[in-house]
Amino acid sequence: MKILDRYIIRNILVTFIFITILLQIISVIIDLSQRMHRLENNQGSIKEALIYYYPFWSIWLAYTFSPISVFLSIIFFTSRLNKHSEINAILASGISFKRITIPYLISASLIGMGALIINYSFLPLANKMKNKFHYQYLLSSRYKNKYENNQTISTKISNNEYLFIRNFSRKKNIGQDCIYQKFNGNKLIYLLKAKNIFWYKKHRVYILSNYSETYLNKNKDIFFKGIHKIQNFSMTPEELLPEEYIAETMSISELRKFIDREKERGNGNINTHLNEYYQRTSYPFSNFILTLLGLSISSKKGEPTHNFIMGIILAFIYIFCTEISKVYSIKDYIPSYLSVWLPNVIFGMITFFLYWNRNRN
Repeated sequence: MKILDRYIIRNILVTFIFITILLQIISVIIDLSQRMHRLENNQGSIKEALIYYYPFWSIWLAYTFSPISVFLSIIFFTSRLNKHSEINAILASGISFKRITIPYLISASLIGMGALIINYSFLPLANKMKNKFHYQYLLSSRYKNKYENNQTISTKISNNEYLFIRNFSRKKNIGQDCIYQKFNGNKLIYLLKAKNIFWYKKHRVYILSNYSETYLNKNKDIFFKGIHKIQNFSMTPEELLPEEYIAETMSISELRKFIDREKERGNGNINTHLNEYYQRTSYPFSNFILTLLGLSISSKKGEPTHNFIMGIILAFIYIFCTEISKVYSIKDYIPSYLSVWLPNVIFGMITFFLYWNRNRN
């Protein structure tokens, strides 16, 4: 049986690698054809994109669609075995269907462990490079201007501190109409206003110009005015105005600290980051579910083409369920951990029924 185990594991892994590479090549060609005009508009080149963007984008793509690649690999390989009646021959020799499942689970474990290592370490580095190129060369001119120059900061620094800045430029680190408020419970005790604010990166401080500050006391308010003031808000512009996809550029430990810090600040809109945190484990785990599901479907008698079509349909349903559940989480309808694991739970129940039925027959 060891020879058969090695044969199954080797072919599943080879098929998985082939399908993954094929999907990436097709995706890169389609994506590049759609983004060529943006590259040209932002003074980028196809050569630069192929060197500095698409290799890292491919790692992200492989991670995102690895469960689907596993599923299609199992469907394709097992259907080929079934076409030549090899599954029936193995079962007729006295080997149980449960025993056949073992090399499939070993293959899922190897792919899952590889995905887990990539998710926890290499993926954040790849996403940093991918996003850096994306923001520089692949944004539309309108969104690029908005992203770089016209940002509004409205955030809670701590439980009793709030900061508001209008028209902040990421590129120049300059903003207008800065307002800083400090409370004691529900009572405002300090108010700082400035016409302009500049982030001095070298010394990691903010420089306020044309400012006024008010200390609100019980007996008498104290008021000051000035031209320049150095202020430390304990947060950098990157922390005050995090990028949309900042969570995917962090390692698992950095992401956990970032989420904890956002919770301490009272930021209620953290479900997007929580989704990223939980799915780094749920995606590799889904390999086991989709492996058993693919085996249960494709090991039955029938046309391999029909099995493959059914596999593609189920793969798209899985992707649809995953994306819908994330949207519900972002809208705060369901908790993040539930939204990320719900597709696995649903497909896990479907898999259990189909596998039990296949094993019984």
